[in-house]
Parts: sequence; C-alpha cells; structure tokens
Amino acid sequence: MTNTTKTVFAFLAILLLCPALAFAQGPASTPPPHQPGVAPRAPMGPPELGKWWKNSEVVAKLQLSDAQIKQIEDTFLDYRLKLIDLHAEVERQETRLQPLIEADQPDEAKVGAQIDLVIAARGKLEKANTMMMLAIRKVLSVEQWKKLQSIQQERMRTPRALRRPGMPEGARAPHPPEAPPPDAMD
Repeated sequence: MTNTTKTVFAFLAILLLCPALAFAQGPASTPPPHQPGVAPRAPMGPPELGKWWKNSEVVAKLQLSDAQIKQIEDTFLDYRLKLIDLHAEVERQETRLQPLIEADQPDEAKVGAQIDLVIAARGKLEKANTMMMLAIRKVLSVEQWKKLQSIQQERMRTPRALRRPGMPEGARAPHPPEAPPPDAMD
C-alpha cells in the first residue's frame, strides 16, 4: 500500500469511528448520527440541560420574560425541521460512503469524492446549528447570556451520577450512607 492509500484509510477510519465530531463542537442541536426519527437536541447546552428555556429554575436564574421564552421557542421550532433534514443528509452521505470503503478494492477517487460530500453535509448542519444558536443568543441580554454559560459550565462539571432530575443546577445528590463498621453489625 502506498503512503497516500494508508493516509486515506486512516482518515476513513477516523471518519467512520468518530461521526460525532460533527456534533461535538460545544452545544449541539442534533442527536448523534444513526438514530433515525430522533428529534434534534435543544440548542446551547449539553443534552442533559434540554430545552433550558422551559426549565423553571433556569428561567428564574436568567429572569427570562414570557416574550423571550416565546421568541426562543419560535426560533427553535423554525430551525428544527431544517436541522432534521440536514442531519438526514449527513446520514445519507455517510451511508453512501460505507460500501465504497468496504469494497474489496476501494476506488480512492470515489472514496475521496464521497468524503467531500460527507464533510460538506456536516458543514451545512453545523452552520445551521450555529446560526440557530446565534439567533437564540440575540434574544438574551449580555448578562443573561453570561449566566446561561455559567449554568452550563456548572452542569458540565457536575458528574451525571451526582445529579437527580429536578435538582437545582450545580446541586449534588447526597452520598449514600457508608456501611456501618463490621463490629456494629453484631
């Protein structure tokens, strides 16, 4: 195998093993690839934060007005169908790439051309996601935006195992009681 072929195969392995790279830039708005029928995640936050503008604790901390909440929800809904279509296009292009790579004698030109199509589809998805996040950010004041970022950062620092549904942001679940010492069991 030539160095070019080895490089192409290494790139393809990364491409196929790490499809989440298209969704890993900060807060994503779509589910990981290969989950047909799953709606995109809410923007501007880790997936477990969900539709943060519908979380009463987050709304209270940010002091969101009803008008802001409605505007954010409308923006999310406006972009949602577009994001679903763009996500489907990424999956279509990845699906077309798979048999080209798995061929007994892969055609480098065809594989390379299909990789370009996969990358272009992912780029369109990321651009639409970023534009949606920007549109939502415009609804917030600078102070609200900074508070939202700090809520998200705290949420990311708190391990999922230490959180419970309905817990305030940043709160930790109590540790389970330690087992009594062996001599206390007599």
